[in-house]
Amino acid sequence: MPTATTSLIERSADRHARAIPTCAAVVVHYRDAAATLRCVASLRQQQQPLAIVVVDNQSPDASGEEVLQKLAGSPDVLPVRSPHNAGFGAGCNLGIDRALAAWPDIAHVLLINPDAELNGGALDKLIATARRNPQAGIVGCRVDDALGNPWFQNGRIPRFTLSGFHCAPTGTTEHQASFVTGACMLLAGDLLRGGLRFCSDYFLYCEDADLCEQVRKLGRQVWITQRARAVHVGGGSQPGAPVLGELTGERLYWLTRAKVLFAHRRLRRIERWTFMVLAWLVKPLLGVLYTRSLQFLPHYLRGLRDGYRAACARRRPAN
Repeated sequence: MPTATTSLIERSADRHARAIPTCAAVVVHYRDAAATLRCVASLRQQQQPLAIVVVDNQSPDASGEEVLQKLAGSPDVLPVRSPHNAGFGAGCNLGIDRALAAWPDIAHVLLINPDAELNGGALDKLIATARRNPQAGIVGCRVDDALGNPWFQNGRIPRFTLSGFHCAPTGTTEHQASFVTGACMLLAGDLLRGGLRFCSDYFLYCEDADLCEQVRKLGRQVWITQRARAVHVGGGSQPGAPVLGELTGERLYWLTRAKVLFAHRRLRRIERWTFMVLAWLVKPLLGVLYTRSLQFLPHYLRGLRDGYRAACARRRPAN
């Protein structure tokens, strides 16, 4: 039987079918309703014509229902409920599919984390960079932490270690890069219409690096503009006590699993074998020396094991 929220979602979808925005933003909600609502509020402050797709990724609490109920009646928001939680990338893919179904000719899709907020005028600057560089398939921006310190300014693919995807800025306001964080990235609509999507093998982490690799293999470019900024609080959807640096056991598990998957999908043989030797032998030892504890090891080793199993189970050529 349809619920009140379902009816509101259907009415919102009808209104959006008549709108023609320049860009659609996709926000994948999980657990923290207040953060998601702040993210949506920041998107509504942008000057560029913008539609917003909010995907509830089957939050295990009542927050998803709260978000959808508060946003479903809004003419600028298309609420979507995922049938199951298959990970962040899968949630983004669902949002992208709904955006393209509603607005087939959309020029750009902005992906932004639910615990991130876009600064005023940032969307205009992201789109301006994309227009100045027609080969850009992805455009990212500077992302600050909650204290205003730079969290992401430039990105690379560290192919032998898969450690340190964030790197020092180039000193220019607009430049090419190898990697842009999925916390805030603008995607070209033509690539999405051509089938560009996140790889569903990842649950959390590295799906953004994999997407950047896909774009570059398609002959397109990854760009970053320092003129646009976002703020990323981080960690809101993964509660728990840290076991290694700022990583909780759950986050460490998914990050480790994702890196093993990425290594098998995207690295050349010498790069992959170097990474695996470091991952199995060197990094655990360094982690014990750094934390003076074995608390992180079960999560880390389980991530290595499950990443390898997932890679073996889904052996196929990368897109």
